[in-house]
Amino acid sequence: MKKVIAILLSALLVLAFAACNGAPNGGGGDSGGGGTKEKILLFVVGNLGDFGFGDLSHYACLDIQEKYDMEYRAIEGGTDNSMYVTTLLDAVETGGYDYVVSPSWYILDALLAKIREGGVFASTKFILFDTNPTLDLSEFDNIVGISFKQNDGSFLTAVYSCLMSKTGKVGAQAGSDSPVLNDFLTGYVNGVKWYNDAYSKNMQYIATYVGVTPLTIQGDYETAIVMYDQGVDVLYNIAGSVTLGACQAAEEKGGAAAGRYVVGVDSDQWSVYAEAQKKGTDVAGYMNLSTSMLKNIRETVTWAMDGIKDGTVEFKNHRLGIADNGVGLAMNQNYRELTPANVQAEVDAVIERIKNGEVDILSYFDFAGYSEFEAYRDNPASRRN
Repeated sequence: MKKVIAILLSALLVLAFAACNGAPNGGGGDSGGGGTKEKILLFVVGNLGDFGFGDLSHYACLDIQEKYDMEYRAIEGGTDNSMYVTTLLDAVETGGYDYVVSPSWYILDALLAKIREGGVFASTKFILFDTNPTLDLSEFDNIVGISFKQNDGSFLTAVYSCLMSKTGKVGAQAGSDSPVLNDFLTGYVNGVKWYNDAYSKNMQYIATYVGVTPLTIQGDYETAIVMYDQGVDVLYNIAGSVTLGACQAAEEKGGAAAGRYVVGVDSDQWSVYAEAQKKGTDVAGYMNLSTSMLKNIRETVTWAMDGIKDGTVEFKNHRLGIADNGVGLAMNQNYRELTPANVQAEVDAVIERIKNGEVDILSYFDFAGYSEFEAYRDNPASRRN
């Protein structure tokens, strides 16, 4: 597995290179001004230059800065997650910000406790994205939470995979057996079952877990190889940080030329790796990413700010799916090249059916408990909607 390890090292070098060269498009930083402008802070878990959640939220804040003539600053949490909470809370306490944008990971409990205490935390408005679908923010009048309907996006991914499959078997592998990742799997399994019913097909599926802690590219590769060996030809990799493992596995099985595809997750992973390749980093296999399931962070963060400004968005946790432009598929250059025109048209038609309310998509959080989900996941004949 020397090649896989080399890919991991190369990917890390890409991220380090990007972080050292600052934020994209010139970076965030203070925009200047005479002190009368409203101030917005972006807190990034990790670093800018990640081509993912950090950069997408940065672009959203740049859009907001320009639209509302705000003073904008971005703070990077870095790689030491023990410092995330302190870094964010100190910045809010001393920075005099009117608005704060941040992912909800790591910092949520401490932040909510501070808001309950009052003071500057209670007077600042927060946009927190990628929140837990079950999060209740009803006691707060200054937080807009954005929870992405990963079950919606995964449903669409499943339908796309079925339309692309030539072997009659598709698969999904999640990074861990946990509620949020099982929400991805629920939508995915629901999508395969819906496809079979709607198109009178008998598409088979495998829904499994990478099964290594911590997640590694090699572990992802090894699980993907097993999936392809079992006949899967379109693999949904619900483990975004290690997707290069699945890409390498697809490449060894003949790649896109042989109909072996990978579907990424969360951000447009093909575009991420294509950019890395341009910078001279070897990310072999990335061209097998036919699409990715997107969480539309840039669009939804700007939607939240617009709604705060004009009073149309409630201060609560919002679950945003396909109908709300919260999730979707990456329809980039590679998608258009690898996906036949008739499949693209069919995907577009399914999206419209979902937006029109014709399709009811199941969520992990609809089940009474884990055993009920497990039975649904593992039994192709089981139906809930």
